[in-house]
Amino acid sequence: MPELTPHSMPGERFVVRVANAVDVDAFHALVIEADGALERHAESIDASRATIARSLRSLAGEASDAERSYLLLLENTARGEVAGCVQLVCSIGLDQPFYDYRLGKIVHSSSRLKSWRCHDVLYLCNDLTGCSELHSLYVRRDARGQGGAALLTKAAQLFIATRPAEFAPRTIIEMHGVRDPDDTSPFWEAVGRHFFKVDQRGAERLVAQGRKAFIAELMPKHPVYLSLLPDSAQATVGGIHPVVAGLVPLLEQDGFHFENHVDIFDAGMVLEAHTRTLNGVANSRELVAEAGEATAGAQSWWLAGGEGEGFRVAAGAGALAGECLSLPPEALRRLGMTAGGKVRALAATAA
Repeated sequence: MPELTPHSMPGERFVVRVANAVDVDAFHALVIEADGALERHAESIDASRATIARSLRSLAGEASDAERSYLLLLENTARGEVAGCVQLVCSIGLDQPFYDYRLGKIVHSSSRLKSWRCHDVLYLCNDLTGCSELHSLYVRRDARGQGGAALLTKAAQLFIATRPAEFAPRTIIEMHGVRDPDDTSPFWEAVGRHFFKVDQRGAERLVAQGRKAFIAELMPKHPVYLSLLPDSAQATVGGIHPVVAGLVPLLEQDGFHFENHVDIFDAGMVLEAHTRTLNGVANSRELVAEAGEATAGAQSWWLAGGEGEGFRVAAGAGALAGECLSLPPEALRRLGMTAGGKVRALAATAA
């Protein structure tokens, strides 16, 4: 990430906070607007209500290991409107299997014929079971390009840093795969369509409703040879949808990388990271917040304050002096803090 000045900090018009019961309608509106981009969430008001209720149970320490997850919302502070979201799941695949494809190789050789071929193949697997997951990262169309996505990714990491014992040693994030102009996935058309009586969106809706067993029941059990797929489908394996391509460099700088796992529906890449080495976990630290005006020596920070339902993250400028961080009153207000409180801070140039 290029160095930022206090006046160019992205996301300063936003704050990220934990979802609460009054956000059901706003979150449901995000799911509907996303039109499938939030494929883990069923398009019903009851499903949105259940997602937030699960997040609140998790905050209260009442959720099981299988259901523990947290929903963070991006809010435009000027408008008081919810503009995006991200969800953190502490351990995936504990209630129902988590499926993905692992990209590997099979060698076919014959000494008699003096022939040797190495083929790229996809294995249906549950390798990522037990990992933590960052998913449902979404920013409303009218709020894009203003730093909201970057703030959400940093907020997720800072949240993990406040509750490290709840998260797994590895964290993943699935990226949306390549689609044609008509919004169809070449990989789905070459593979999934032959095994389901529903289209890709229909299969994703079934997953959102918690009906995941059909994946193991219907998907091919044997390795999928990429060389047998159309060129258009082969080219999308490990690819990324242009809408989210800009996130990859940010995530890579924060410690995520590709480890040959792809989504089972559109073959979009799955990024993985060692949780403890994530930028926001390894490089953030707790400081004492002091009130002060921005000075020429101030630098840009990602800032997290509060606990539980009061957890909030914002971007802002502050001057570091020992274990104290001097912040403008407006920054403290956005974090819901007063001077003398503890703030978790991540320098914006840290990588």
